[in-house]
Formats: sequence, C-alpha cells, structure tokens
Amino acid sequence: MSHDVPSLSLAEYTYVLPDDRIAQHPLAERDASKLLVVDVSTRSVRHEVFRDVAALLPANSLIIANRSKVIAARLPMVKPTGGSVEVLLSKPVAPSADPSITLAAASPTRWEALASGRNVVPGTELRHASMPLTATIVERNGADAVVDVAWEGNMTMAEVLDAVGVLPLPPYMRRDATRDDRDRYQTVYATEQGSVAAPTAGLHFTERVRTSLNEHGVSWSEVTLHVGLGTFKPVDVEDARHHVMHSERIAISRQTVEAILQQHAGPMPWITAVGTTSMRTLESWFAVGCQLHLGGHLEETIVVDQWSAFDQRHASVSCDDAFGALAKAMDARGTSVLWAETQLMLAPGARIAVCDGLITNFHQPDSTLLLLVAAFCNGALWKDAYQQALDNDYRFLSYGDAMLLRRTVM
Repeated sequence: MSHDVPSLSLAEYTYVLPDDRIAQHPLAERDASKLLVVDVSTRSVRHEVFRDVAALLPANSLIIANRSKVIAARLPMVKPTGGSVEVLLSKPVAPSADPSITLAAASPTRWEALASGRNVVPGTELRHASMPLTATIVERNGADAVVDVAWEGNMTMAEVLDAVGVLPLPPYMRRDATRDDRDRYQTVYATEQGSVAAPTAGLHFTERVRTSLNEHGVSWSEVTLHVGLGTFKPVDVEDARHHVMHSERIAISRQTVEAILQQHAGPMPWITAVGTTSMRTLESWFAVGCQLHLGGHLEETIVVDQWSAFDQRHASVSCDDAFGALAKAMDARGTSVLWAETQLMLAPGARIAVCDGLITNFHQPDSTLLLLVAAFCNGALWKDAYQQALDNDYRFLSYGDAMLLRRTVM
C-alpha cells in the first residue's frame, strides 16, 4: 500500500480527565445533554443543548447513525470448585461470525471472550447457578479466551442472554448494570444486535429530536458497526503508528449508498456522522469504493486495512466515484447489504472523505477515539474544545455530554 503516516506522538493526544468528570449515570432525559458546538474552520466554540441539534445542521443535509444494538454479554458463572467467574462474550465464532446468525442459533455456540478468575484452564466447564447453561473453555491466553456456550431447552442464544446475561457497562463506570441500563445504554433506533459497547453518541437522540430533524429537512440513514471490546483498548505506545487497531464488523445497505450519492448530487452535499463508529464505517466503505474505482474487485471477504485512510492512491477519488463504484459492485453481485471487517484507524493526517459533521461524546485520553477527533479537527483544536468542556462542567465518556464538530461554517 502507498501511504505516508506522519508521526503520531501520543504525548500530543492526551489530557487529564478527573474521575469526578466521568458520568456514572445518564441524565433523566436523553436529549437534555449539553452540546459543545465546534466550527473547525473558524476555531469557534459555543454551548448549546442537544435537543436543539437539528437547527445546528444544514437543511437538506443527511445524518447517518449506527444501528447496532448492545447485547447482554456478561455471563456470571460458577467454577467446578464453586468459585464465581465471569465470562464476557466479545465476538461470535460459530456457527457464524455474523452476530445475527449466532444469536439466532440453538445450542451450542462458540465465542471469543474474556474469562476472569484463577484456575480457568482449557477444558474447564463453567456452569450458571440458576439455569442449565455451561461455558466450556476451549482456549485461554491471559484473560482472552475462546468458549463454547451450551444450554438445554428450546431457546436461542439471544434468548439465553436476555434471560441471564448482564449488560456490559464500560470499565470506567465503577458500578453494576441496573435494569434501567438495559434501556438507557441503547440508542432508541438500535435494531441490529451484536455490540458489546454502545455507540454512545447516539444515546442522546430521542423521537423528539428525530422529529425535529425531519422538520428541518435533515434526512436520516443508517449503517452498522458492531462495537467490540477493542474500543476500550488504550494506545500504550509512544508513537500511535505502532498501535495495532482492533477489528470490528461493519455493514452498509444499498439504500444508504444511494442516500450518500443523492446527497452529493444535491444542493447541500453535507453528511453528519453520529459517532466515531459511524464515521469509521463510512470512511471504511469509502476505502473499499476507492479500491473498486481504481480497478479492484469485490472480495468475498472484505477487509479494510488499518492505514487505508492514508493511502495516497485514494487522493484523487471523490465520494461520487467511490460510492458509485460500490453501488455498481453491489448491483452486480445482486446484494442489498455488504459486510466487512474493518481495522481502519483515523488519526491526524488521514483523509476524512465522507463527513462534514461529527456528533460525538468526549473520549478517554490516549485512545484511538481521541485520535479520530483530532483528525477531524485538522490539528490541536480538539485540545481547546476539551478544555472548554472541562471548564464548563461537561460530563465525559459514555453517559456524558456531546459535541458537534462542523468542518465548515453554515
């Protein structure tokens, strides 16, 4: 691949986040969150309320959100010795890597997982205390494991998780999940089960906000990225170029491809991504479209490389070119949805080709999510924005407040 990734010294992409600024619970109303509005081109910052977000987006623009739904992936289990152990399912392996297939399957299923506790070695059969459910350790390397989950009765894997699984709140929420979290740690539009963490920028949306978007002439479309545990993995190297990005499963529909093409053909070619997950998905499919436009073909298994956004060969390819090529390839294959695995990393120096706006929460220091925000800001503006948020009592991370980044002034 022809790419030139600049130095990404982690010391330039960190900040001090006091523990008391990390939101431990959601607000009573989703759309009552604060909204920091940042215009990248003028470096201006203003303070709004999220329920007014529609008026802050151009009329006749397009907003694209991630429809993925969080599964109750934590399984409290018991070791043969009687000790407690938790299995956190992270990614399905069999009967399919597609969560929708594995969650609809009957016993047994196989998963990549995290397994806590000592003396949990390959061959160990863990049991659930209140139902005939087992998780047998197939492989284990530190906390990483592969487990076979089996149960008795006429239930699907999704029904098992709904019955005994626990919602996997992020580790920085130092509390157990409650019944309320089953609702509030999901977006109101989530339909595609498969994430083990919420696409949190979408948590602020309500039906009231969506109605307001429609009234302001802002169209709505969706993609899918199933959020994995890698989203919480810190960048623990001095230069982020040496960080190995986690892989996540993504999808785009022919309908969304067409919406993007129509948006760019219209008078207001403005697209706003809801969250870093939506942006990674859109930029990943742009990279696939670039490859197709430049003479490549649609692989049976599509994989997006970590540094695709830095590929100099893509510099001359427009959104129309890329998504037009993607549309033709989907039509030729006769499919309405494409799935892929993306390892795409967006960091300063990357080309952001698809989006003019980004709605996002405030992210952890030393994270790939913060690098993505810095990439969108074209420099150190992210630091000023985060300092404004800290100075004005914004709440941070998953249940925290939001930010709207706009690359040009409306």
